[in-house]
Amino acid sequence: MTADTKMPPYLPYPRFLMEADLALATKLVYAVLLDRAQLSQTNGWADDSGQIYIVFPIAEIANAIDRSPMTVKNALNELETAGLIERHRRGQSQPNRIFVKIPDGQDIVRLMDKKLSSRRTENCPPDGQKTIPLMDRKLSTNNLTSNLSELPYGREGACARARGRYENVFLTEAEVDELQADFPAVWQEYIERLSEYMASTGKTYKSHAATIRRWAKEDRRKGKGGISDYSCKEGESL
Repeated sequence: MTADTKMPPYLPYPRFLMEADLALATKLVYAVLLDRAQLSQTNGWADDSGQIYIVFPIAEIANAIDRSPMTVKNALNELETAGLIERHRRGQSQPNRIFVKIPDGQDIVRLMDKKLSSRRTENCPPDGQKTIPLMDRKLSTNNLTSNLSELPYGREGACARARGRYENVFLTEAEVDELQADFPAVWQEYIERLSEYMASTGKTYKSHAATIRRWAKEDRRKGKGGISDYSCKEGESL
């Protein structure tokens, strides 16, 4: 290189990603999404509140980073759990709108926290047994409960991921799919509700999926209070 050498095309790669407790593929996906968000800024792709969004199907992201669609799905889930993106579903067979978030100072410190042992899916025991992984560092008590049953293992030994604002709601992918199917309009809100409730009260539950399902059914039966579900089945009207 000389003083006149032009740099080849490159992706924006924020420095906080270097130390963030995220998988390498997840960091790469975030850089690609951030690059696409700059294009959306140029084209004026924004919602009614002025928030920039991108439309980037999973297959295209996988092709862009030369990884499998499953790797991209896992990366998007991790980014959403970390609060670095937000996805809005647009209906059947339509790609999601992805809102890329820029973390502030406090969020960056949280993302760079090395005290928590990794809770990603690759730590799930291959034989499905509920074996607690060895911790190479002292666990922080901020985001973990004292109940071992709430570590990232769901029913039948399936590996669960931490969800919610305080990363204290553990659900498997199957449980999330079931909640989404049964309560399509409000399932995410119940996850946040449970996360905030446990963080503020210190209460624990044996099954977070069962707790969410019980709350949602009680609210639906009462027809008032809590989070109202305005979804309806085909042929029904509100």
